[in-house]
Amino acid sequence: MKAILCAVFAGAVLFAPPAAFAGDFADRELLGFSRDGAYFAFEEFGVLDGSAIPYSNVYVLAVDKDAWIDGTPIRLKGAEEGADLDDLRVEAHSRVAPILKKYGIAVAGRVAASNPFTEVTADPHKVRFFLDYGYLPAPAWDVTVTLTTTPEPVPCGNLGPVKGFRLVLTDSDGVAHVLHDDANALPSSRGCPRDYSIADVITYFPKDGDATMIVLLGVESQGFEGPDRRYLAVASRFATR
Repeated sequence: MKAILCAVFAGAVLFAPPAAFAGDFADRELLGFSRDGAYFAFEEFGVLDGSAIPYSNVYVLAVDKDAWIDGTPIRLKGAEEGADLDDLRVEAHSRVAPILKKYGIAVAGRVAASNPFTEVTADPHKVRFFLDYGYLPAPAWDVTVTLTTTPEPVPCGNLGPVKGFRLVLTDSDGVAHVLHDDANALPSSRGCPRDYSIADVITYFPKDGDATMIVLLGVESQGFEGPDRRYLAVASRFATR
């Protein structure tokens, strides 16, 4: 390890780092599921481009209704440029804590696949993974989730054309299941998206009832100084037995 660290520091002297992102790519924290898999929560956070003001948005999803529960999302922004992001996140977690307690959201689930925006080798539009309810080599299904973008017919202000998406899961038998399809009906709440990517696939298998799968998508739009990235959760339930 010492030799590796020395090599890294030596390289840092010889090569200047690339220019920073001009836009704002949010990070995320998965807050988990309720024990029955009916609710899922996550946080997205970062620093706004242009203003350097931190933000934290916490979402709590009612899986079967495909809707945010009352009182969410919780959206916080710092009061001024350079405000502390960690302090803001602590406040956001404090505000959502009673909601998480009310719905019993405390189970981590399992990250079955992950493509962080820092990853440059993974396919951002396709992931293949085992969808299992135990631990390998317990029964498992080799499945693929594929994301395709769909151009929308109406431009978004002066930002030009926008895109919707279609998300399909192909099971181990080769049968395709459509998880989501915008079908030329882009919700206004999504703003002006110009691209999408698969960020995470998270699964949870409760002791009783259907399993839950969340596909967390990165949604890219034009920001003040460059591309901005936020998150969108696509939820589905499925039987395992």
